Amino acid sequence: MIYLILIAVSLALFGGFLILTAFEKKRGLRVAGKLRNSIDARTSRTLFIVSHVDWSAFIKHLVVSVSERVAHDIAHSVLGLVRAAERLLTRAVKSLRERRGIESSLEDTQEAKPLEKLLMRMRKTINTRRLKKED
Repeated sequence: MIYLILIAVSLALFGGFLILTAFEKKRGLRVAGKLRNSIDARTSRTLFIVSHVDWSAFIKHLVVSVSERVAHDIAHSVLGLVRAAERLLTRAVKSLRERRGIESSLEDTQEAKPLEKLLMRMRKTINTRRLKKED
């Protein structure tokens, strides 16, 4: 049934085209001439572009840019998952240390790096100088 409807619609459109063409020849003018001229100009420009585009380079560029975007999105998602796992593990380690009564003071640990010790010393020095100036 749908095929019959499609055939009837296409025949009606073709018949309308033939009647419009005969009407235009008889009167000597185009119906909606400005609109049809602009559509003709756009169509000819589109055909020119389509015929002069290097399609292989265009498709290659398109595939490369899409694959780069997909890879970036995948890396971003994986990084988000890793950060979420890191937060969970950090909370778990913190709760385990609190249960066992272990405090991780930066000054008291022997594993503290020299740069961290230097920064702590500088902070203390700055704080003591501020307190002395206020007195």
